[in-house]
Amino acid sequence: MSKRQEPVRKTTRDILDDLHNGHREAASNGPAAGLKYLMRTLEGQQSLPNGVKAVAWDLVAADRAALGDWAGVDQAVRSFLSLLPAMEEALGHGFRAALLATTVLERGVQARSELGDFPGALDLCDRAIALDLGAHWESKRESLDWAR
Repeated sequence: MSKRQEPVRKTTRDILDDLHNGHREAASNGPAAGLKYLMRTLEGQQSLPNGVKAVAWDLVAADRAALGDWAGVDQAVRSFLSLLPAMEEALGHGFRAALLATTVLERGVQARSELGDFPGALDLCDRAIALDLGAHWESKRESLDWAR
């Protein structure tokens, strides 16, 4: 009698690598194709770890920014921020490097500025500073300080 095969269980890191590879391949046909891949992935995989979903929303923000969909970028930023604690929990020691690799907050500042939401853009600068994402965020914040 044959032994039942156990299902393959991927680590969060493996799933994250799969997401990046799939997006890179799809996005080689442009940001609309990359966005289509990401949205299908987010909608079709209910078991996708929340930490991976956060990174997916970072990629969604980049693709939507490339397409000039500023409201879509803002929504992606909101989704990313809601999943940030789950991303930290899921990635553990790799969280900091993964967070530094994201561009979602930069895209969010750009989107909110394009939409005329300067206080919202300033809020994202404050979040980035609180997350210690780099000294350049102080400069961005200073350039938007008039919005207070």
